[in-house]
Amino acid sequence: MQRIITEKIGDKQIILLQGNVDAADHRLFRRFQSPRNLHQEYRLWIDCTDLECIKDYGFCHFVNQLLLLRNSKASITLMHLSTQQRQLLRLLKLDSVFTVVDELKDAYQLVMVS
Repeated sequence: MQRIITEKIGDKQIILLQGNVDAADHRLFRRFQSPRNLHQEYRLWIDCTDLECIKDYGFCHFVNQLLLLRNSKASITLMHLSTQQRQLLRLLKLDSVFTVVDELKDAYQLVMVS
């Protein structure tokens, strides 16, 4: 089950996913579709440490979930990707579609700068 943590920084809504990535999760979908949040800028941060969906279904399923989430117009930042996973994103030509950072503090710095 994915853990969803929400935080607001200025006018940006930060949603951190941990444990799993499930684009069909109704809790996540409701956060994107809330009437008061329709014009909100979303930043979706995904902690890729020990994701269930990669272990259970593989990296291609994970990428599919990322692309589905990208349809919600959220800016997606991936944290703690392994070297092999970074290479796979590069081979799929998706390294320019998603922001990749090493640590949570790096994601915070990106938000503060933008």
